[in-house]
Amino acid sequence: MRYSINIYLSAVMLILISCTSYGQDDARAIYIRATDQLLSENMELLLEVDITDKKGRVKGKSFEVLVAKFGDTEKTKMIWQKPEAAKGTTVIFTEIPGKTGLIEVFTPSNGKIRKLKATQENMNLVGSEAKITSMTSRDPDELIFKLLGEEVVGGITCYNIEVKARENTDASRGVLTVESDTYRIVHITVFDKSGEKTSIVELSDYMPVDGYEHKFQPMRIQTEDFKNKKHTDMRVLKIASRADLRKEDFQLPDEESVD
Repeated sequence: MRYSINIYLSAVMLILISCTSYGQDDARAIYIRATDQLLSENMELLLEVDITDKKGRVKGKSFEVLVAKFGDTEKTKMIWQKPEAAKGTTVIFTEIPGKTGLIEVFTPSNGKIRKLKATQENMNLVGSEAKITSMTSRDPDELIFKLLGEEVVGGITCYNIEVKARENTDASRGVLTVESDTYRIVHITVFDKSGEKTSIVELSDYMPVDGYEHKFQPMRIQTEDFKNKKHTDMRVLKIASRADLRKEDFQLPDEESVD
């Protein structure tokens, strides 16, 4: 009898392991299919951003943005267009997997270049809200996925998949809500390591990208930052593929550097 029970328990464990593996693979496939639709590198954008703080004050900004990848190194260049007082201010983000990134800031009013480590605090300081690819450009091999189930959003059935870093499983995690018919990302909910919801990013107004048959860009991205009580409303006014981008396009004037 004990032998039969052991066989039964072993069979149950195999089924559970198989189901868990299937859920992992299924969630990974959904993530890849959803993120492959987005243009995440070698592109040029024109963005307008309104930021509402906890007191209801609204600040409007606009940027010209270049994004490119050179090997494992991703570069983002933001050039301020508005407000007028900040026009020409240029920020370059350099990100390399497994390393702390670099932020370079050029201020035209004094011709200075400042270099900072790409900590989250410094990213917030220089206006990293215009880095629209950071949420969906991670290598799937660096992530762990879990299929959480389905829900109906706006009358459309959606998948919910949990995504978190493979190496640092105690860090924050995201839940992507993805339409089951189009595989477009509806929103991304971010939780900290204690499980508290810290932000939600809503993506809408998807439009096809010129020159690509299966690429679509959300033209409106709204972020609710619960931790800092801030709302960001971003509109993509222009997006274009830029396969011609070179490393030289991501250089700042050679002026005196300030640490």
